[in-house]
Amino acid sequence: RLLEEAEEEAAYQENEKVHVVGIADEDDGSGDKAPPFSWRKLWLFTGPGFLMSIAFLDPGNLEGDLQAGAIAGYSLLWLLMWATAMGLLIQLLSARLGVATGRHLAELCRDEYPKWARLLLWVMAELALIGSDIQEVIGSAIAIKILSQGVLPLWSGVLITAL
Repeated sequence: RLLEEAEEEAAYQENEKVHVVGIADEDDGSGDKAPPFSWRKLWLFTGPGFLMSIAFLDPGNLEGDLQAGAIAGYSLLWLLMWATAMGLLIQLLSARLGVATGRHLAELCRDEYPKWARLLLWVMAELALIGSDIQEVIGSAIAIKILSQGVLPLWSGVLITAL
């Protein structure tokens, strides 16, 4: 009975736990010495987070930022500061939530919200993805039209890029 209650209270299943080889359990008496540093173990924990952090520095985003900065100058600098701070806050809170529960944000939203709210969150996420990718799709389509010397129309360049 106690085992069943413990399984219900677990934030994640036993097979989903991350096991770090070489670190002794606290109950065997040998846990008083800190384990040696290992780049391999560090990469196991930081790999996905590192890949997600690069999303702020991809070439399309950087080019869009440069174009906006060339037009607006310093007048929108306050917006850049707040957007970066809010992005950092959302990533920090999502990481804390994932560490505390063992589940990612989409799983928690699925379990906590009613169907209409889940659909609304999904539509907002899809619109944000379309809005962030549309400049890259249209830019690639224009490049395909230029490289094909006008043989391929713009709409076919969009289809090729979307594939």
